[in-house]
Amino acid sequence: LSMYPFSFNTFIILSIVVLINFKSYNNFRSLVFLGIIITCGIGYFPSKKFSLEYKKFFVLKSLDNIFDNLIYEPKRGLDKSIIVNTEMIYMGNSYFSDDYISGRYKNINFIQADVYIKNVSKIRFTKGTIFKGKWLVFDFNKKFKAKIMVKEKEFYGSKVGNLNSHFSYKKIRLENYKLGDKFDIYAQNEHEAFYILTPSLIGKMESICNRVPGKLIFCFTDNKLHVGINNNRSSFEHNVFFRINEEKVMNEVINNVKLITDFVLELNLNNDLFKR
Repeated sequence: LSMYPFSFNTFIILSIVVLINFKSYNNFRSLVFLGIIITCGIGYFPSKKFSLEYKKFFVLKSLDNIFDNLIYEPKRGLDKSIIVNTEMIYMGNSYFSDDYISGRYKNINFIQADVYIKNVSKIRFTKGTIFKGKWLVFDFNKKFKAKIMVKEKEFYGSKVGNLNSHFSYKKIRLENYKLGDKFDIYAQNEHEAFYILTPSLIGKMESICNRVPGKLIFCFTDNKLHVGINNNRSSFEHNVFFRINEEKVMNEVINNVKLITDFVLELNLNNDLFKR
């Protein structure tokens, strides 16, 4: 999810390799490649500092106007165990997360972060992305007896429903709702799924999915609603070469976090009906 193509160590190693090659063969292609490496290296560090300062000032200021009890740490990520414990998606062998946000909206606590999960082959030096996007966790005012998963059919990387899955889930077809091609629903307890996933709630989830770029997965576990948005995007990035328009930036941040407010408001997460 980083906007930078390689680390400082990689930059140093590549520079040394190209310098040795240039010294040995003195060819034009080596010179061109060295120029590219140096150019990228020069831009790397100012860009990294700019991104951090941009987030600390503009992004933090915008978020603070919307949420209570706000914590925003650009370099911090979502703890891997939070996603692992849902047992809903494959975790690959490489995990990265940043742009951590936690706060409270309409009396609902939430956390959000950018997450990048992939499989990296050490032999072929290739990688396969499993998930790249946002992971959100909301309080749901209900202690679940069993886990429930609702995912768009095209969501890639789900453990549940996979032919090789060893989890005891049953595929659910809800009454009075035509699933069509939109969702796959799995639950460890069928009665629990009917109790939580009302036609109204499913309809609102479908409405959100139709508006949000990417493919979504919803995981109901403990007293939390997990939402994974696999959209191949990073949050709160601004090109270092573009002038900052403060009003425009604030609006962009608001649109970026509108997902949080939409989930709380449209899914009626602050309704304490389930606590009664």
